Amino acid sequence: MNLNVKFLGLFCGGLIASAAAQTTTGGSANTVPLFTGGGTLSDSIITQSNGSVGIGGSLGVFQGGFSVSSGTSGASGGFSNIGLSTSGDNSNGGYAAIQAFYAGVGYTTPLFLQSQGGKVGIGTTNPLGILDVGTVGGVVVSGANLDPNGSYNLAPLQNSGKLLLGWNRSGGQGEVDLISNQAGGGNGGFSFYDYTNTGTLNSLVSFQGNGNVGIGTMWPGAKLDVVGNVKLSGSGASLTFPDGTVQSTAWTGTLCGGDYAESINVTGDRKNYEAGDVLVLDPETPGKVLKVIEPYSTLVAGIYSTKRGIVGRRQLTDPKTANTEVPMAMIGIVPTKVSAENGPIKVGDLLVTSSTPGHAMKGTDRNLMSGAVVGKAMGSLASGASVIEVLVTLQ
Repeated sequence: MNLNVKFLGLFCGGLIASAAAQTTTGGSANTVPLFTGGGTLSDSIITQSNGSVGIGGSLGVFQGGFSVSSGTSGASGGFSNIGLSTSGDNSNGGYAAIQAFYAGVGYTTPLFLQSQGGKVGIGTTNPLGILDVGTVGGVVVSGANLDPNGSYNLAPLQNSGKLLLGWNRSGGQGEVDLISNQAGGGNGGFSFYDYTNTGTLNSLVSFQGNGNVGIGTMWPGAKLDVVGNVKLSGSGASLTFPDGTVQSTAWTGTLCGGDYAESINVTGDRKNYEAGDVLVLDPETPGKVLKVIEPYSTLVAGIYSTKRGIVGRRQLTDPKTANTEVPMAMIGIVPTKVSAENGPIKVGDLLVTSSTPGHAMKGTDRNLMSGAVVGKAMGSLASGASVIEVLVTLQ
């Protein structure tokens, strides 16, 4: 029994002596050693310092995150390290952030993930929405062929805090892009434009925050501002104006009526007047007219127009809403109330005022006709009263 114990003691002592004989030196402090063969130890690429572990100087693992380094700290013109940091600080909602250190500038935070609310910040550490993109630098989403030659100067657009979206326009010249400018004129807005291969910026459509829309301009000065031609096409295309007037055909130089009329105030109730009435100046109320009630009146002014081509106005009120005005024709062909009280009327007769209210009659007394002629008959009347067309020629 004693012999076995002695043998075991000698065996263990030999192992201890052998292990002591293989102990090596030469490793660096805070570096995990590496066996390189036999009994030789050297430095590995793994280091530790203050609770952080580094791997080869390019990947660092530390409490709350890790970092990737490009090499020499402070290297001019490049990143020195990029890292991921985390925090459980409830005051900031808890976060994970990708941070980059650029030589000579300091740390920036390209991507910030906030645990509270699941918010994501790009270029900001205080995301206000689910996705918050910092205004400095803007956002550029580029198609595969956008700016293939590097000839477009897009930097001013990006750096001004605008959103730039680019894509290929089939069959077009260059790219069609979208700019969003919340700080621009017209209370912000956005625009579609064409950036050609020659570097020309052509505005296509612009929508401003104040409600203005521009076609061919980025700065519309009205609710609709068009730089270029406007075309209406398709069945039933028309323009509707604030007064309810609908225009479906363009003016070709031909008036839609037969005379020129002046919108003028009448004496008494406007409802007592109707188309075809012969009108004279009211001697008691300057600026107004009334129905004629005497023959050969030199106060004759015109005829209540049936279908006026142009209406002139002295007032600024809308003729469709004015309840004291009527359109008085002074030039043109106008259906007119006539009476045969001074004899039958034939084509070509000069007409003057009559004693029948609102009517004209044939003029026969040359001494009284000067200044009393309202027009020339274009129709005939054998007897009684009727309506015929009259060529208004006041004289």
